[in-house]
Amino acid sequence: GIYGHLDEAYCSTRYSDAERMYIAKGDDVRSGRAYIYSRMNGELSKYEIDIEIVDCDADDKNIEFHVIDNDLIELTGGVVQGMSGSPIVQDGKIIGAVTHVFVNDPTRGYGIFIENMLEE
Repeated sequence: GIYGHLDEAYCSTRYSDAERMYIAKGDDVRSGRAYIYSRMNGELSKYEIDIEIVDCDADDKNIEFHVIDNDLIELTGGVVQGMSGSPIVQDGKIIGAVTHVFVNDPTRGYGIFIENMLEE
């Protein structure tokens, strides 16, 4: 993992126009619509997913999801190498990040809760 502190002046200069979001606790995550934010086409885009299973007891596979965004499926076939760490957002809150893809079905993957990432 990456550890350290961000310089406030650097962040405000570099990311002043960025969308700000709250962080959701694992208990707030639910099945249903969410989005993966990624730069798979060179620009920051959000791709729709359907969260199917939420496992609050898992260490790193807390969120099981299915990519339902046709643009992402056409572009990459689903979750691909390089998407690990892409934020998962639900109801305007960061809930986690992409961690794994199903080997036999790239439209399905796993994510870890942001809450678990921040504990490290």
